[in-house]
Amino acid sequence: MDAPQSKPPKSRLRWIQLRWIKRGVTLALLSVVAVVIGQQEGIASLPARAASADLGWLGLALLLPLVAVFASVRRWQLLNDAEARVSGHRQLGFRALLGSFLRGRFVGVFTPSTVGLDLYRLVDVAKRTGDRAASARVIVAEKLYGLVALSLVTLVLLPFGIHRFFGTGGVVVAAGLGVGSLLGLIVLARPTMLLRFAPAVVRPRATKWCSALRSAPASPALAVRLLGLGVVSHAASSAVFVGTGLALGVSTPMELLMVGNAIVIATLVPISVGGVGVREGTAVALLAVVGVPAVDATLLALMGYLAIQPAALLGGLTMLRARVSEQPTGRPSQDAAFVTSGGTLVAPL
Repeated sequence: MDAPQSKPPKSRLRWIQLRWIKRGVTLALLSVVAVVIGQQEGIASLPARAASADLGWLGLALLLPLVAVFASVRRWQLLNDAEARVSGHRQLGFRALLGSFLRGRFVGVFTPSTVGLDLYRLVDVAKRTGDRAASARVIVAEKLYGLVALSLVTLVLLPFGIHRFFGTGGVVVAAGLGVGSLLGLIVLARPTMLLRFAPAVVRPRATKWCSALRSAPASPALAVRLLGLGVVSHAASSAVFVGTGLALGVSTPMELLMVGNAIVIATLVPISVGGVGVREGTAVALLAVVGVPAVDATLLALMGYLAIQPAALLGGLTMLRARVSEQPTGRPSQDAAFVTSGGTLVAPL
């Protein structure tokens, strides 16, 4: 008689449900895009339109994600170095952080928004330095600086007519994102501020969390460098869609940059797998404002998505090489904790 199978924990069931919900959202969004294309020129027109793309502009679109990656890793390194000087843990060089970032990008392909990328980096660096709290503080600070920079890019584009694509609500949200992230950076530097609003019952636990959250505030010079690298990273990410748009001969560079910026913001919302569906739907909706057909808008977004994948593929290859090299010793790779079981990301937290 077979032994009864134990039920999976509730947290596991919730994760599975959430995963399938996000897959459903992805398919639903792609279906809407497909219907819009079908009503205009038909799905069959996609291959021929893609074949007509200019290879020179596509080459530029392939280079820009590398600029974004290097700027992001450098920003991460500066924050890691600053944290290491305070915490006393081992500093990691650019090459080590770049490898971790690329592997995280590979994991992030299968997870919503940047969840996989950030989770992988947090755990990977914590293993190398032995300081999980410091690794988490750095990741949080880096994300906040990045969001402030993204808000700055959006506001810089205001005089060029980004309001046409974002609307008043969208501009307010982008500005609020920057202001909220600035407040987050202040809280990271002075987390005890939160204790003023904590009820007496939870104050002991809140004090413990504040101690773990506290990070050294960046000097004005360092803050400027971090924001500058963030602007470069997000501008390059947005400009990827300028390259793919010009490859298809649609719209103008400035309009494409504004739409690309909107796509970057939209894919931060973790409602689909890897931003698929959100990216294409945003491009179709916004480029319709300037008369770009759904076929071209979808291809622009799809080619932009493909342009950022070489970095993720390189990260996947390094993970595979690490596992193969460690097989004879019988030791699991440091990345083995991120092997998916049925598509589920497992992290040793």
